[in-house]
Amino acid sequence: MHAAPVTRFAFAFAAGAGWGLVGAPLWTAPLLALLFLASPNRASRSPTQGRLLACVALMGALAAASARPGTSCLLPVVGSRASLEGRFVVTPRSGSAPFERADGCGLLTVVMPSASDGERDGQAGRSLVVTGMWREGARRPWFQAQTLSVASQGGRGSGSSASGGAAAELRWGVVRWRDSLVGRLHRLYGPRAPLVTALTLARREGMDRGVREAFAATGIAHLLAISGFHVGIIAGLALVLLRALGARRRPSELGAAGLSWAYVALIGFPDAACRAALILAFVAVSRARGRPPSRWGALAAAAIVLLVLDASKLASPGFQLSFAGAGGLVAWARPLGAAMHRRLGRRMPRSLVSGLAAGVAATLATLPIVAWHFERVSLVGIPMTLIATPLVSLALPGALASLAIDFVSPELASLLAGGVSVLLDALVGVAEFVAAWPGVSVWTSRGSVVAAVVGFGVATGVARRPGVGARGRRGLVSLYVTTAIIAWPMVLSLESRGSLELLMIDVGQGDAIAIRTPAGRWLLVDAGPPADGAAFGGRGQTRDERRERAPDHRGHPVVRALRNRGVDRLEMLVLTHPDLDHIGGAAAVLSTFAVGQVIDPAIPVPKSTYADVLDVARRRGVPWMRASAGQVFHIDGVTLRILHPFDGTADLGDANASSVVMLVSWRGFNALLTGDAYVDVERRLIDEVGDIDVLKVGHHGSDTSTDSLFLAHTRPEVALISVGRRNGYGHPSPDVMVRLRAAGATVHRTDQEGTVRVTVRRDGTVRVRSERGGRSARGGGAGRPHP
Repeated sequence: MHAAPVTRFAFAFAAGAGWGLVGAPLWTAPLLALLFLASPNRASRSPTQGRLLACVALMGALAAASARPGTSCLLPVVGSRASLEGRFVVTPRSGSAPFERADGCGLLTVVMPSASDGERDGQAGRSLVVTGMWREGARRPWFQAQTLSVASQGGRGSGSSASGGAAAELRWGVVRWRDSLVGRLHRLYGPRAPLVTALTLARREGMDRGVREAFAATGIAHLLAISGFHVGIIAGLALVLLRALGARRRPSELGAAGLSWAYVALIGFPDAACRAALILAFVAVSRARGRPPSRWGALAAAAIVLLVLDASKLASPGFQLSFAGAGGLVAWARPLGAAMHRRLGRRMPRSLVSGLAAGVAATLATLPIVAWHFERVSLVGIPMTLIATPLVSLALPGALASLAIDFVSPELASLLAGGVSVLLDALVGVAEFVAAWPGVSVWTSRGSVVAAVVGFGVATGVARRPGVGARGRRGLVSLYVTTAIIAWPMVLSLESRGSLELLMIDVGQGDAIAIRTPAGRWLLVDAGPPADGAAFGGRGQTRDERRERAPDHRGHPVVRALRNRGVDRLEMLVLTHPDLDHIGGAAAVLSTFAVGQVIDPAIPVPKSTYADVLDVARRRGVPWMRASAGQVFHIDGVTLRILHPFDGTADLGDANASSVVMLVSWRGFNALLTGDAYVDVERRLIDEVGDIDVLKVGHHGSDTSTDSLFLAHTRPEVALISVGRRNGYGHPSPDVMVRLRAAGATVHRTDQEGTVRVTVRRDGTVRVRSERGGRSARGGGAGRPHP
């Protein structure tokens, strides 16, 4: 299949933009363009087109470079106080809402002290000054507001000149009017208002977390975002209305495209809606001029328009999913529909077969992107989409009609809203019912995604050989993809066989270190904080209620990291002390993996999280052992020696003082894992420890640990610091960093490098690799005599 020129240009522009967005130096783009022009490829048969494609790719790289955030928009320091000027995009009725900063640094989430405070003082579009504190979130920091005040007339975000003049004020007027529509929906639909607002106005603030998780697990989360499906419903209704009023077909198509753009403007121009509206407009204009529309051409033209306006959109998962899904529909919906109709046509209506084919095509196209970004794939997405689509198709126009009627007759609007609520209750009920089934979604890894894509690429190349039929091509693709996915964990296992591995998992502000023995068995020291940053199970509930509403443990970063390494059993789980940043993920680990035993200092602390971990271990039948200095464990030639706590030294008031300190030794290699132990503990262990190769720096680099005397005696070559990005504790301490460098240690930090992997080979070589920091190798101290 030969792509239209505009499609080639779209791919070239996207390739250039992607090259710029990954942070590659801009000067490398012309070199790649020269290599492309000089290489013997098909484009060389048409030199002019090759030059055009190279120029378009360079334009994409320039557009991406100009879209990078300015140096003035620095990353906030978590825990620091600040005063921000700007405006809420929507009134924070549920207690939080997006806030647009006046300094041009984009949107952030602001959380109010209470929902009533937000509705009373934080009206959308009003120029405000918000004072509060930065907090660490799952993906990016959010702002905890403490006070709100009206910005002065001379402020950056209040005056018309500073806001961009009359156009900016018109824009904020539209924002305020859209927010008034949100208020009407809250009055009409009550508890279901957040769901209705998401379906109609692309606003998802305040939606119940359980509903969102149910939609994600069943593969219908895309219905909560305004997409081409929603715009298509609006355009279809507009077309039917215009034809009913007597308009001819082509003017009706142009009018429907115009009305779809009015709707897209109303909801704030989200990417997927803009893509659909652009395609509708291109197709309508093409038909009005008497030319057959090109599906690929319309899709590619829409991509070029959006990327030219903002090249940074290419990095957005929503943008990628939108165009991948549309591309899958264009490429595969018709052939899949024809094949299914030949096999199922007599047993299923054509419309149902077409819907099933469209669902399969869009799902296959978006599957790698979903798995890459979210590491989760729903196994019931296609049948659930077929069930949910008719409900949403009826609920969306009904909700819009109730909103319009509310301006004229609130009583009639309430009556119609009652009917729409029945449809939404059915939608949510089905989603929650199916989401409760075991195995409705599976967690995957990015390594598996890469393996599957490589397998697909190789299979596609082999299948293009002459003599391979359609059935043979499908078989080859399935065989290669399946083989690649199965072989990936086997390759990982063989790669590290016969060596010792320490994996410091990036869990944010917390600790989690996995240890793999030379025989391939695994241990875990600490489990990091909870995945959502809150106490396991929530507050204000009994333990049984928390257990019933327990989150999906498979999403915890420790669980995902271990699954990515092919782990299904842990020989030992060591919890150094019962602080939340060390045991918050223990319940997730115990619920997911078979665990041989748990070891901790057995401090009787009145913490619900610790009680939950004990309860999960009891229910799973996992033995529990109190850690005490002098205990020694031997696993596959690896020696684990507990150095602390000493008997009778437990401090019930300070768990850090009783933290487990463990020495890991193998073939002359020594790693010291110190938990959050203080300086006095480290000094008591100096003579017993001796020289070490790897030090897990105590207490996340706090100056309460790791003093110069300790480092002078232990002389670590590698120092590992597990710390949260932009944390508000000041970790790691600058003084500790100076002391580590003075001692000659190479420092690796999770906040800068992500997960850090230390591999010790039989020849004594120590290799350190990290997600973002590359790799380093050294002879290590594996040849040092152990004291």
